[in-house]
Amino acid sequence: MDIKAFTESFSASLSSLGWYDAREIRTMAAYILKEVAGIESYKIIVSPELELGQTVSVILQDITAQMAKGRPVQYVLGYEYFCGDKFNVSEGVLIPRPETEEIVRYVIAEAEVNALGGDMRILDLCTGSGCIAWSLAGALPGSHVWGCDISERALDIAKSQKIEDEVADRVNFFRCDLLAADALETIAKVGKFDIVVSNPPYVCEGERSQMRPNVLDFEPEEALFVSDNEPLIFYERIAELSGRVMKEGGSLYFEVNERFGAEVASMLGRNGFSGCEVVKDMFGKERMVKAKKIEKNGITVG
Repeated sequence: MDIKAFTESFSASLSSLGWYDAREIRTMAAYILKEVAGIESYKIIVSPELELGQTVSVILQDITAQMAKGRPVQYVLGYEYFCGDKFNVSEGVLIPRPETEEIVRYVIAEAEVNALGGDMRILDLCTGSGCIAWSLAGALPGSHVWGCDISERALDIAKSQKIEDEVADRVNFFRCDLLAADALETIAKVGKFDIVVSNPPYVCEGERSQMRPNVLDFEPEEALFVSDNEPLIFYERIAELSGRVMKEGGSLYFEVNERFGAEVASMLGRNGFSGCEVVKDMFGKERMVKAKKIEKNGITVG
């Protein structure tokens, strides 16, 4: 099979799903060729007759067959890139998104500006693949990071990430159901934190119709959806828990549903936090909320 034969077969298979436009399909085909065969995208145009070889052809045919059934390319390949690193992913864990990279970069920038020392303690709630926890630990030397999730499957994947030993020694994961009565006790055993960050479930059930089947049919519902009647349920609970396990002047960072940024910020203000601010993502959507825990004397740090 040559490059042209692959791209034509791939395009025909994915076009039949009706989910992707032609540009998305071309982009995915180029990405797969690069990841599987090390072929740069320009060769699709200049060398369409380039033979791919038997082994690579079989792999590409298998990838095409899986994706033709709707399976996301990240699950098919078994990984996704996040903040420059490759993270293992599979069914049972949310696929990392580019928007979430922004919250990581924001936390890193603020930690550096505030000159938090090497004993900085960070808690990543709803850690999923662990991409936030691992990325923060890698970018902030000397920091100690804990990630928790309700899903044992997600925790297994988070622990499976191939990270250099120096960073791995500073990251730990544990199971916690944030909505359970013993959540505070479970988290408090780990200690107090300078930073709490979370990308919790925030897609309302009523928004299902706006999502593609490759997300709905394969990514874990418990990591995506909340009731239309309680869209802030995780934010409210995390604010409550964070108020008990954060150090005074500590920072809290949320990824949020763009519909509720202002509401999350207002809720935090009512729950012992100051400097509540909504931050837009690369697409101009209100995607992040940050706040600080008020110190006993009413002064906040940073």
